[in-house]
Amino acid sequence: MELSPYKLDHGSSVSQPDWVHVAPCPDVFRGKHRLEDNELTDEEKLYAAGKQYSDDVESILDDVESKKRGVAAYFAEALQSCGGQVIPPKDYFKDVAAHVRNHGGLMVIDEVQTGFGRIGRKYWAHQLYDNGFVPDIVTMGKPMGNGFHHSVLILITFWRL
Repeated sequence: MELSPYKLDHGSSVSQPDWVHVAPCPDVFRGKHRLEDNELTDEEKLYAAGKQYSDDVESILDDVESKKRGVAAYFAEALQSCGGQVIPPKDYFKDVAAHVRNHGGLMVIDEVQTGFGRIGRKYWAHQLYDNGFVPDIVTMGKPMGNGFHHSVLILITFWRL
């Protein structure tokens, strides 16, 4: 709860802790770095907007380190649903992951609502762009069991720590 901007300070008793930092949502339609309607299909404009958003994340990370604090992780949904059906620009997560890893943190992608083939042609939503982005951790939830209880252990062959 303390990590979710959706839950923080919105009529709940959950307040944002000083160790949680919220980056701008990479929404090129309604967000901080908007594109005009006719630019939403322009790959160069989308990349530039995504870069602005990933640079915002890097600024937050730099600020954290300037205060002699460490970076643990960056958490995000692969495709935001409750946040307004936001599809981030193509290289946004790849660029953010580079910034986060350069600061010693892990890239965590939440696939509870979008994973397991729910988005169509890919098994995971973070694979939509075919740009080589691989998160350090992928979160999953009970939807993977379609109502049945499961226990899961997923192993990888490479660990960066």
